[in-house]
Amino acid sequence: MSTSKPLVRAEKVDKWFGRHQVLKGVSLTVEKGEVVSIIGPSGSGKSTFLRCVNQLETYQEGRLYVGDQLIGYEEQNGRLVALNNRQIVAQRRHIGMVFQQFNLFWHMTVLENIVEAPIMVLGQSREQATAKAMELLARVGLAEKAHAYPMKLSGGQQQRAAIARALAMNPELMLFDEPTSALDPETTGEVLAVIGELAKTGMTMIIVTHEMGFARQVSDRIVLMEDGMIQHEGPPEAFFGEGQSPRLKAFLSTIH
Repeated sequence: MSTSKPLVRAEKVDKWFGRHQVLKGVSLTVEKGEVVSIIGPSGSGKSTFLRCVNQLETYQEGRLYVGDQLIGYEEQNGRLVALNNRQIVAQRRHIGMVFQQFNLFWHMTVLENIVEAPIMVLGQSREQATAKAMELLARVGLAEKAHAYPMKLSGGQQQRAAIARALAMNPELMLFDEPTSALDPETTGEVLAVIGELAKTGMTMIIVTHEMGFARQVSDRIVLMEDGMIQHEGPPEAFFGEGQSPRLKAFLSTIH
């Protein structure tokens, strides 16, 4: 793990939906090359936190940095001033996100889905983008599906295509929001294997998951969120070994 400046730094982040506070002073750092899994009961704020990192949701208080960039805002005289949509889109170029649902364009082939953003956003040539896309499809085990349409793929194949699409933008950070929750047990393993291989390359990742065995295997650190707050964080052995807190033990018992 790198000892340099954290790639992700959240400082007392608050988020409300109306009168309901979803994130309550969340502070978290993620080092470059680190894999952090976030676990917790439904409604605890896990996915909302990820969406704030990628500015799909706007946080109201605190600071959230990816690298040297303050995400979603600029600071003027100690006050946060919201960025415009064009500036937020520019920040997202460095962040890949894979969702519960695959969000592929159904009218495009798998290959077309992957090359669209590198061509339109990064300005790559079609030849350059296609070569990179084919390399990524081979990496996720889908080279033979390049010219297939998403509806012809299994759920696991669609999710692997979505991972390849996110990687095509050369992100510094990958976010995974319950990437296997829409999959059956047979295809869940396919997707987890791809994410596990990605972890070995040194990609910085934050993974929201209910797959405890996977989190234990792939994570450098695990974070338990509940009621919009971080309740526990530490290496996997601290989560699954002896000396668990009663609350952590109770939560883990509900998902085994």
